[in-house]
Amino acid sequence: MDQETALSDKLRDRILSSLHLGLLQPGDRLPSIRALWREMGVDHRVVAQAYRILEDEGLVEVRGRSGVYLAPQDQLGGEVLAETARWMAGVLVEGWKRRMTLAEIPELIRRCTSTVRLRCACVESNVDQMTAYCAELQEQFGLEAVPVYISPIPLPRPDRSVEFHAVEEAIRQADLVVTTSYHSRLVRKAAENVGVPSVTLTVNAEVVETVQRQIRSGGVTLVCVDPEFGNRLRAMYADASETDPDQIRVVLADDAAALATLNRDQPVILTLGARAKLGEDFSFPPLLLPHSPTFSAHTARELLQLIIRLNLSAAERQDATQLLAGTQG
Repeated sequence: MDQETALSDKLRDRILSSLHLGLLQPGDRLPSIRALWREMGVDHRVVAQAYRILEDEGLVEVRGRSGVYLAPQDQLGGEVLAETARWMAGVLVEGWKRRMTLAEIPELIRRCTSTVRLRCACVESNVDQMTAYCAELQEQFGLEAVPVYISPIPLPRPDRSVEFHAVEEAIRQADLVVTTSYHSRLVRKAAENVGVPSVTLTVNAEVVETVQRQIRSGGVTLVCVDPEFGNRLRAMYADASETDPDQIRVVLADDAAALATLNRDQPVILTLGARAKLGEDFSFPPLLLPHSPTFSAHTARELLQLIIRLNLSAAERQDATQLLAGTQG
């Protein structure tokens, strides 16, 4: 894949995500070519060509020296964006190539995603990440998320610990298990022992890049519930804040005095757990990041492949049971 295509794909994902989250509206000005080549470290000609690709698709308008703007989004039936319609047409074409009729596709999707309600154990050590991950697993992927808390300090010989066996028992009844790289060594071994597939979650690259830019441009404030998550964030972004560790300020949701000192004009990272604890009546500064999606596209793909495989296996068992019942009847 050439640079222009790779960059246009990245920009398209960023624009569409912001559009569907309501962070962008048709007619809004987008980052200039100069701003993007500085941010992404690529030649300005590559950025210009990437924008031209998106202009050909009807997603943006390049207005010469005036800048780049989000194009008016045609609507079908008053609801579906034209870009979404193009995407869906591509899905249906792939079905047509496999000799599937339009009437068969909804049933296939149901079998792949909703044959059974899958239980997903989420193994983490702090409240903030656990809250965010469980919410996304349930809301975006339709899973029954089961929180499993463990120690924040990785164990040198996890397979010999009491905690390791506790994790084994906790995930034994799950259909799949997810965790982060901090605990993947322990969790993957436990999952392997009990025969449960596991996924190591990775973070949405847009989230990482946004936080890094904010740290380098003057620092970032995190409002969270669990101080362990503050430690985790500082470790994750140590490279970006190496010149000044205070570039990442952590404010706990139960620290009223620190909350009162927040600059209401400066964006903050607010965890989902902190928002729930403080309630909607709290006057929040602007948010640096939306609460979803936090997972990377790679993680979403890995999860969806597992969800499809587990649902299709369940569907096959159901079909076999019904066939057996029919022959016995």
